[in-house]
Order: sequence, then structure tokens, then C-alpha cells
Amino acid sequence: MANSGADSNGSQFFITFKATPHLDNKHVVFGKVISGVDLLKKLEAVGSESGVPSCQVKIVDCGEVSSINTQDKLQGEKGMK
Repeated sequence: MANSGADSNGSQFFITFKATPHLDNKHVVFGKVISGVDLLKKLEAVGSESGVPSCQVKIVDCGEVSSINTQDKLQGEKGMK
């Protein structure tokens, strides 16, 4: 979540592909990619240094991750370490 000042909360989120020190102490980091890295690489390919994508990108069906399914995947990763 991000906002642009008082009383401006929205549902914006960031997916970053490199270090972003300018966001330190301004935004909370959360989440972990557990699948779909190939899709994220395609998203990264339309990015630019200016932040303006080279084509329009829309999330039209994000689905829903169940907490049970997520916990199972995270537990599986812990066992792999």
C-alpha cells in the first residue's frame, strides 16, 4: 500500500526488480514470490528507467491466494533449506 500524503491511502503496490534505497523507511516491504517468476520477468521487460512502461499492463484477474495454500508452500520451502 502506498499513499501520497495525509488521507490519501490507496491500493497501489510496487514490484521491484532491483534495489530501491529511495523507498527505505517510506514503505513497508511485504510478500514473497512463490510462483510466477516467468510472468514477473515479462513485466520487467516492458519497464524503463523513467518508470513509464513501453506498453500498457493491466492486472485483470489476480485470483485469490488462500492462506492455507500459502502456508503449505512456505512450510515446504523451510523443509528444503
